Amino acid sequence: MEQVTFTPTGIALKQHELYGLDDALLLEQVTHLRNDIVGWSQQNFILDDRQLDWLVQQDGSFRGQFAKQIADGLIGRFDFNIMFIGPPQSWKSKRIAARENLPVKAIDIRVEYIP
Repeated sequence: MEQVTFTPTGIALKQHELYGLDDALLLEQVTHLRNDIVGWSQQNFILDDRQLDWLVQQDGSFRGQFAKQIADGLIGRFDFNIMFIGPPQSWKSKRIAARENLPVKAIDIRVEYIP
């Protein structure tokens, strides 16, 4: 799998790459993500130090829930929408919401400054 930047464009490229896999190969990726979201993220995205530090510093329960929502979205082949709010040096929080209002299935990720 190719590493891409953790930007809206990079995430769109990664989604296209993952959804080009057959179900068995996609399930392998999802299983790896669920078991080790930090390792999977490092293998699939070019993360800067702040992004990696943020992910590593989250408690295990948050990382587990984050991984589950992303993995469930991948298995369902949902669209991924990411929005970065504010300048990069202020990004502190990621909010994730899954929605399955047919015909639209999407995972919305909002990265913003939370004081």
